[in-house]
Amino acid sequence: MNTYDEAYALAKAIKESDEMKRLTAAAEKIKEDESAKKMVKDYINAQMKADYGKLAGKEISEEDYKHLQDLALLVSGNSIAQEYLQAFIRWNQVAADLQKIISDAMAQGMDVLELQK
Repeated sequence: MNTYDEAYALAKAIKESDEMKRLTAAAEKIKEDESAKKMVKDYINAQMKADYGKLAGKEISEEDYKHLQDLALLVSGNSIAQEYLQAFIRWNQVAADLQKIISDAMAQGMDVLELQK
């Protein structure tokens, strides 16, 4: 087995996956609607800001929480924005799963390097 060949096969499977097809189709639709595109960008940016804050040990402010809720409401009222965001979130779940599977396989044999136990 050649790992490069397998990597190319995985890349092909990713491109042909239902999740990627849905994301690509939703992306084509949202390109035509600047308002929906802006809503999604604003929502994703606000969500990332909140997530990074949590990772840093900070609580989301009441103002930021309200802003995020308002953006979510806007997105839910626009079918194109909602379709794209759902496809985006699903694709990110798949990508995270794939990353974990690959990272776990690549880490095999490196546990001997754990110096801080």
